[in-house]
Amino acid sequence: MRKPQSFFLILIFIVFSCEVLEVADFAEYPVKIEAKELRELEELNTRYQAENDNHICSTLNEFGYTGFSRRLFPDDINPCLSRESVRVELKEVDTLINVAKESLLKNREFTLVSDTSNLEIEEVVPLYGCTICEGPDINSVPIEYKITFGEQRLGNTMVRNSDITVFVDSIGVNRIWGNWFPEFTSPGFINIGYLEAQRMLIGWEINMQEFTGEDMTFIITEEHLENEPNFEFYPYENNGVLELRKTWNVEILYPEEFFQGWNASIDVIDGLLLAIEPIESEQEF
Repeated sequence: MRKPQSFFLILIFIVFSCEVLEVADFAEYPVKIEAKELRELEELNTRYQAENDNHICSTLNEFGYTGFSRRLFPDDINPCLSRESVRVELKEVDTLINVAKESLLKNREFTLVSDTSNLEIEEVVPLYGCTICEGPDINSVPIEYKITFGEQRLGNTMVRNSDITVFVDSIGVNRIWGNWFPEFTSPGFINIGYLEAQRMLIGWEINMQEFTGEDMTFIITEEHLENEPNFEFYPYENNGVLELRKTWNVEILYPEEFFQGWNASIDVIDGLLLAIEPIESEQEF
């Protein structure tokens, strides 16, 4: 099984009938968000930068949100790699967290965060650098903080891949990677039960070279699917269109401790396997 660079494995299960498609179309499912034309996107990004005093180096993605994308990277190079660090030691972490939250709310047109009370802190990491960079007393102190907020919830259902990471220095927020998504009406029915979703995965082969470096093929069996699946919403990019879908999140457990396994996202209406992603995957930024 081949995994693209985005760590998404996209496979199509032809398990639905014409009648199912008619029901989904009638219910306007899935919700679709069109990508912006390049000129419109560039204008939005220019306004986004100006509204943040040009201190934010991160860019908007194809859909005009703050989610990570290389669409507006000059020469495909992350502009944040060349930004000049603000070399002032940071000590008041709680204040910085509030600065991050306020920035997400201020930029709600692009982050889709409309209520900071819904933001849950997932991780706060100091980033070190020198404020004394020459001579015998060179130091290493926190000059930025990387603050990650957990994934969005619509009702009690998590939206996968919706965590937001904010970088803050003494001037303010200098990067926002990640966004939430518009609220939408969840389909009130399902065509695919969780047992069927699990059965779809049995027998699939995964090349472990791409995940663990092992020269072997892993075959999914029932024993690797022992955890009961749960509902999630999944933002699925399909040929330049963002589709918001309701899915079963099916955990595929790997038998060795050094690698946990994968999350498989299967649409509850049409049975489409949207992605198989490592349970712990690294962000590019």
